[in-house]
Amino acid sequence: MKHKLWVSIFFLVTASIFVAVSCTPTSLAQKDCVVMLGDSIFALSGEETNVLQDLSGQKWRTYYVSGAQMTGGTVRTIPQQYTQAKNANSNIRTVILDGGGNDVLIGGQSACTSYTNTLSASCETILSDVKNATEKMLNQMATDGVQNVIWQGYYHTTNAGLHTVADISTERAIEGIASFQAKHPEMKVIYIDVRPSFSGAPASYTIADGIHPTAASSATLANLVWNTMVNNGIEQTNSCSSSSSSGGCN
Repeated sequence: MKHKLWVSIFFLVTASIFVAVSCTPTSLAQKDCVVMLGDSIFALSGEETNVLQDLSGQKWRTYYVSGAQMTGGTVRTIPQQYTQAKNANSNIRTVILDGGGNDVLIGGQSACTSYTNTLSASCETILSDVKNATEKMLNQMATDGVQNVIWQGYYHTTNAGLHTVADISTERAIEGIASFQAKHPEMKVIYIDVRPSFSGAPASYTIADGIHPTAASSATLANLVWNTMVNNGIEQTNSCSSSSSSGGCN
């Protein structure tokens, strides 16, 4: 009798576990109206994207490329990545991106190295070019009907000579995005200043090259992005329906 009772309990528990497991999603929801653009902060390891997939339960289109700049360079620029994404599928509701870091790191590191609070004229020209390319791209996104833009900023690298340009460009980006947002109230355009989350020594949150994020840092960046999206009601369902506003509830 006891044997039969234990057998019954075993099968009951096993069945309960099976039901629980079978109801758990086994794949990500493909969501093509969300695209990611940018440089090797995303592209080198892909770890930030992996964490974002875990957090959202969604798989987004990615066009980021290591070495990408806002202007120039030897690979697709970030505005060109946007054009590529649009040509593949013009239904783009949300863009997540970074950009501008390589314009300094690759295109003008010597010009932008500074241990004071000022930048050289040649560095200012680089930042002006980035600003102009950014404004042109954002205006095109507005024309195309993009509803949400999440722009991820940069932390300090181990090169202390680039901290001034990082801080100045970040503050200008914050002001520029706020100005653009004021002109386009129909959109949600948000700049994430990541620096407060990376207040320690840069060597503690970057890999050996002193530039790219560790796995833990990639997870931190992903959580900053996803929390921003949650707090602003961006892409919180799996639908890309045109009737959905800002990816809210469908």
